Amino acid sequence: MKNSKSALISVYKKTSQLITLAHKLKELGFRIYASGGTEKFLLGKDVEVVNVEKLTGFPPILDHRVVTLHPKIHAGILSKNTKEHEDELKILKVSKFDLVIVDLYPVWEGIKSGNLEKVLDMVDIGGPTMLRAAAKNFNNERIVVCDMSDTALVVSQLESNGQVDFEVRKKLAAKVFSLMEKYDGAIASFLSSDPDRLSVDKSDRTIALSFNQGKKLRYGENPHQKAWVYAGESNKDPLAIQKFKQLQGKELSFNNYLDIDAAISCLSEVGGAKPSCVIIKHTNPAGFSLKNSIEKAYEYAWYGGDPLAAFGGVVGVNRNVTKNLAKEMLLGKNKAKKFFEVLIAPSIDKEALQVFSERKDLRILVNPFLKNPKPAKNPDFKKIRGGILYQDADVRYIGEKDLKVVTKKKPTKREIKNLLFAWRVVKICKSNAICLVKDDVLIASGVGQQDRKESCKIAVAKATDPNRGKSKMTIIDSVAASDAFFPFPDGPEILIKAGVKAIIQPGGSIRDQETIDICKRNNVAMVFTSTRSFSH
Repeated sequence: MKNSKSALISVYKKTSQLITLAHKLKELGFRIYASGGTEKFLLGKDVEVVNVEKLTGFPPILDHRVVTLHPKIHAGILSKNTKEHEDELKILKVSKFDLVIVDLYPVWEGIKSGNLEKVLDMVDIGGPTMLRAAAKNFNNERIVVCDMSDTALVVSQLESNGQVDFEVRKKLAAKVFSLMEKYDGAIASFLSSDPDRLSVDKSDRTIALSFNQGKKLRYGENPHQKAWVYAGESNKDPLAIQKFKQLQGKELSFNNYLDIDAAISCLSEVGGAKPSCVIIKHTNPAGFSLKNSIEKAYEYAWYGGDPLAAFGGVVGVNRNVTKNLAKEMLLGKNKAKKFFEVLIAPSIDKEALQVFSERKDLRILVNPFLKNPKPAKNPDFKKIRGGILYQDADVRYIGEKDLKVVTKKKPTKREIKNLLFAWRVVKICKSNAICLVKDDVLIASGVGQQDRKESCKIAVAKATDPNRGKSKMTIIDSVAASDAFFPFPDGPEILIKAGVKAIIQPGGSIRDQETIDICKRNNVAMVFTSTRSFSH
């Protein structure tokens, strides 16, 4: 068949798929031009190919840093289908390229190494330039391929029609620009030392986000919603959910990801100094405890908190899961089956996995960094209609030295310890939030209400519910945390009447004194953090 079309191929990965493609293009009448490495590979596989050096008359220079950056190449890609451009190409003796196939240097491999020189060596210049040029010119019948999986569609259309449809060319061009955004974003992320690919200029005018290829989920928050999950480019966070290893169970759902994230955040607030267990339901802690053993931590998180809300939740622990703990998690001492959807842990014994195998749908994920988790410092984004909101991570640490005692009665050492734990818990809960804690155990909470008084009522009602099960944790002599100031003394009054003996809150209301006074009258300690911890 007479050669009537030209293809330019320059690929990093030389595979059998490339050989098959090249032979097929030759059958379709394409003259193939290739850069040095690709040319050598194809010639070795009996594919007739022309080195681009013969076209440009210019050899690769600077250790192959400059190979395809030449007017005779880019004129052949960028020319329009006009008589003027066709005539100019003839005068310049430039061949028009109908098809451009390029894959890029894998800069991500350099980024994973963390080595600057390796990253810079892997930054492709010629490849992106050819891809962008061909994508820009798709409406002049240029076909561009940046993903070898698309070559089957291209060949199929060429075989059927002798050309590739406009809409297909347009889609392929869009894919190039999407890849460029991802590629450049990964590089910018690495150079700015930002693991989640965030670029904010000094004038606060520009934000750029880049995430890798998404994974389709079964559905979104509800079955009628389609959903995907994307990972941040070059994410260096060891506790990124994508870095957990799933040992068993169904694929994670949209809501699972949200609740797992909340569980990691909770465990990160208390770290790994003591065994801890958290139970998350709808991104809020339904149970949370710190104890001297992980078995006790689990027992008090499940039974000392809100067992009803814990049903169907996510369980997170910061210690290894043993066979005995696995049995307790599934049945418990009263042999009543317990249901939760996800378990995350730093590790799990083989014998424990055998126990959990009875529940094949239970998702089990492990990550050794969960043994001593640290709060994430990644920026926080929230989607709004027409844009996004951006804020720094809430990593402010509140310790004993940060507390301001505002009542005559000072909290005991034990109460201070519990107040600080309560503060770490309420920080994770959705506002308005009130958390009740006793002996390093979350016994109840009221979250997500429009007014703080109602949150107090809910927390007390849950803590005093006679049907809450075998919990030995009572509200008497407990402490309370509020994520923002009390606008009126009615909320603290509800807590105090129920048995709360110490309260931690940010302070800052014009009625602070009224709240302080009601504590004084009831011999209840109150401390201010001077820091709000809203979580909308």
